[in-house]
Amino acid sequence: MRLTFLGTSAGVPTRHRNVSALALERENESQWSLFDCGEATQHQILKSRLSLYRLRRIFITHLHGDHLYGLCGLLASRGMLQADAPLELYGPPGLDSFLRHAMELSQLHLPFELRIRELNAGEILDFGPYRIETVALSHSITSYGYVLIEAPRPGRFDPGKARELRIPEGPLYGRLQRGETIRLEDGRVVAPEEVLGPSRPGRRVIVAGDNDRPELFEPYGTVDLMVHEATYTQADFDRLPRKYQHTTARHLGIVAQEMGVAHLVATHISPRYDTEERVRELYREIREHYSGKLEIAHDFMELSV
Repeated sequence: MRLTFLGTSAGVPTRHRNVSALALERENESQWSLFDCGEATQHQILKSRLSLYRLRRIFITHLHGDHLYGLCGLLASRGMLQADAPLELYGPPGLDSFLRHAMELSQLHLPFELRIRELNAGEILDFGPYRIETVALSHSITSYGYVLIEAPRPGRFDPGKARELRIPEGPLYGRLQRGETIRLEDGRVVAPEEVLGPSRPGRRVIVAGDNDRPELFEPYGTVDLMVHEATYTQADFDRLPRKYQHTTARHLGIVAQEMGVAHLVATHISPRYDTEERVRELYREIREHYSGKLEIAHDFMELSV
C-alpha cells in the first residue's frame, strides 16, 4: 500500500507544511482513502497525483479545525466534478451535526450520496480484505486512532513455476495471484498453491489522531507502520506555560521501541520547527530511544508498506 502525506503541520499551516491530511491507497484498487482533512486539503490533492473523483472513504480522527476544516470545500469540489459514487465518512460523535449544519446553511447540494457514520471507541469496520479498528486516544476532545489490519495475504507468485506448468502469461497470472483456481485450454486445472509461496501475514498500519499517550496502541504489538504525532521535543514541551495533550519526540520513541514498531513516521510537527536543523532535533530525540526505520513526515512525502 502507498501513503501520501498531504499535510504535516500542527495547529496552523506554515509556508512548507499544510495542516493534517494523509492519503492511503491499496494495491490493485483504483479508489483511495483519506485520513483527516485540514483546511486546503483539496489544494494539496491538486498538487499530487491523487484524483478527488476516486476518493471513496474519509476517516476523521477528531473535530479540531486543523483536522476537519477542509471537509466542506472538498465535498463541494467533488460534487462539481460530478462524482456519483457514494462517499463514506467516518469519525467521532458530532461529525454528522457539524457537516449537516454547514451544508444546510451554505446550501451545499451534492450529486452523490454522503454516508456519515459516527463511531464509538473500539468499533471495528470490516472492509473485506482488511478491517479498521477504532482506538480511543488521550486528547482534549474525543480523538481516535485507526488501526488497519489486513487479512492474511496469498504467498508470492513464482513465475518460474508458472512457466513450467505452461500457463500463458497474462490475466491467468493475476487470477492465480488473487488465490483463484484456473482451468487451462487443454483442460488442466491449476490451483493457486501450485505457483504461490507460503501465505503471508496481513500488514498492520496505525494512523493516530492527536494523543499524548502513544502507549494506548501497545495492545496491537508489532506493527508494520505507525504514523503518530511528535509535536514537540521534550525540552520545548517542558517549557510550555500551558501543557497541551500532545506527544513529545522522546515519549514516542520510547513507546515505539517497546512495541517493536518496524517503521515509524512522526508527523503533526509544531510550526516552531521551521528549519531543517530544528526538524533534526525531533529526529535525534526519537532516535535516542528507537532503533527501527524512522522518518519525520513532510508534505507530499510518499512511502510504501
